[in-house]
Amino acid sequence: MVRESLFGKFLEVDLSREKTKEIEVEPEIIGNFIGGKGLGAYFLYKSLKPRTDPLSPDNLLMFLNGPLTGTPFPSSGRTTVVTKSPLTGLYLDCHAGGYFGPELRKAGYDGIIIKGKSKDPVYLWIMNEEVEFRDASRVWGLPISKTVEEIRAETNKKVHVALIGPAGENLVKFAAIMIDRDEDPWRAGIAARGGPGAVMGSKNLKAIAVRGSKEIGVFDEKKLRELSVKLNKKVMDHNYIHIRRVIGTAYLVDPMSRLGILPTRNFQQGFIENHYGIIGPNLRYYTKRDVSCYNCPVVCGRVVEVDGREVKVEYEDIALLGSNDGVTSIVNVAKALLVCNELGLDAISTGNVVAFAMECAEKGVLENAPKFGDAEGQRKLIEDIACRKELGGVLAEGVKKAAEKIGQETEKFAMHVKGLELPGYEPRSSWGMALAYATSDRGGCHQRAFTVRAEVDGTLKRFSTEGVARFVKEVQDERAAAFSLVVCDFMPLSIGDFIDGLKYAIGLKLSPEEYLKVGERIWNLTRLFNIREAGISRKDDTLPPRVFEEPLPMPPDGSEKIRLPREQFEKMLDEYYGLRGWDENGIPTKEKLEELGLGVEGVL
Repeated sequence: MVRESLFGKFLEVDLSREKTKEIEVEPEIIGNFIGGKGLGAYFLYKSLKPRTDPLSPDNLLMFLNGPLTGTPFPSSGRTTVVTKSPLTGLYLDCHAGGYFGPELRKAGYDGIIIKGKSKDPVYLWIMNEEVEFRDASRVWGLPISKTVEEIRAETNKKVHVALIGPAGENLVKFAAIMIDRDEDPWRAGIAARGGPGAVMGSKNLKAIAVRGSKEIGVFDEKKLRELSVKLNKKVMDHNYIHIRRVIGTAYLVDPMSRLGILPTRNFQQGFIENHYGIIGPNLRYYTKRDVSCYNCPVVCGRVVEVDGREVKVEYEDIALLGSNDGVTSIVNVAKALLVCNELGLDAISTGNVVAFAMECAEKGVLENAPKFGDAEGQRKLIEDIACRKELGGVLAEGVKKAAEKIGQETEKFAMHVKGLELPGYEPRSSWGMALAYATSDRGGCHQRAFTVRAEVDGTLKRFSTEGVARFVKEVQDERAAAFSLVVCDFMPLSIGDFIDGLKYAIGLKLSPEEYLKVGERIWNLTRLFNIREAGISRKDDTLPPRVFEEPLPMPPDGSEKIRLPREQFEKMLDEYYGLRGWDENGIPTKEKLEELGLGVEGVL
């Protein structure tokens, strides 16, 4: 059983009334859902009125830590943002690195649950359990870096800040919540996908500034430190981590292009010609410094200086703002990313919707959109999206709704799943990612089950359905549990390592089977939420028409083309539903829910 004093204290903030209160979560609930993603799913399902408008005051916006956040455990710097997405209408959890999560625990809270809407723009200032509502009218409208600078001047120069930019204020449906700024000496974070920044903006909440000096208590400090020393060595002895330590996440660009997995010109092909300008070694050439999240040995962040400003560049930024927009200069990618970060936009969705507009221009559907490869036009359109200006106002709704508004059969190349724009892996050349995208609980996402490495390394046979459904299902369950701890996706650690960390951190003892059951319980609960809120079923667990209807040109010259036959995809989906204990329409069965404690007499 969880030691009550070690984890479960949350701050509830009512912006409408400018009132706060502390709430304690029962150890039984923590045992069933842990923290982070899991507790977020529990709170959202239990507390949110069905069919709530995501941009209404009634929606919840939660910043949730896990039992490992801020402890010596490797990669313990991450935090989770949970809400109902304004982009998709579905459950949404985003995982951000940096230092905000640990600082919040040092301030005395394991998370913040925000409801209501402030009459005027405000920001929260939290210092060791003391909470103030402060006037944000002076920083409303400012970009990210300037806002951080102003808030630190008003509070404490060492505060960590979660905030929105103009995109969030303007309710752009894929606006992000930024954590600190890239000019800081540490790694900035971002809760990007699905529009949490728009939810924050709808509440007139500009920022949350946090400073804490309290100790984060643990169940067995000696054993947790011994475990952490051992696991840090395990991480740094891993050859895969060596590559990431030297080049960062951008090391993936070259192999993804050579294997036909890199989305190019709005997913029209799987490789980019002359890709040397955007591959990892070229990013390394331009890198000014490396940065890491709190307590992370990997140090995967690469900061580039462009136009006298600093910006941290990752693989997904390069894939979506680079190859997918036809841009082949890492400097131009960095410039576009700087615009996204300063205005508070999700770079993945932004690169996707800009590519959609570029293809519309290519096909003669739009006259006022830039062409592929037009880096200057790309940056101008990004600014227009954040400001909801002209075409940018249409694209600010996301690619799904933009295609519906523009019409002319543009829905066929609107690259999303359930309204969430696809990230940097082409599903026709990664069948595992095809199934992972289609079944993700927040829409088109690569972080729920990443299959690319397994397909490339031979764990899964490429261009085959064999074993894919089981692999995706098992990884989804495992990651749901890991994202509740909360730990980084990049840690090459085992379930046993995570279980030991949980035991020494808060005294919660789980067997491997129990731990994975927690992940499965969380995954089924988010499915129930999505069924309740949006009527999600088999009809929605699918992919864009382009994926099934158009063959994908492959490297080196596009002469070879591959397909993902719809019948093969449906075969994987049938197998997936069977393994999940869901019916043929993708609805969890009564028996499965009772098994997981989610039935009538269960934990809900």
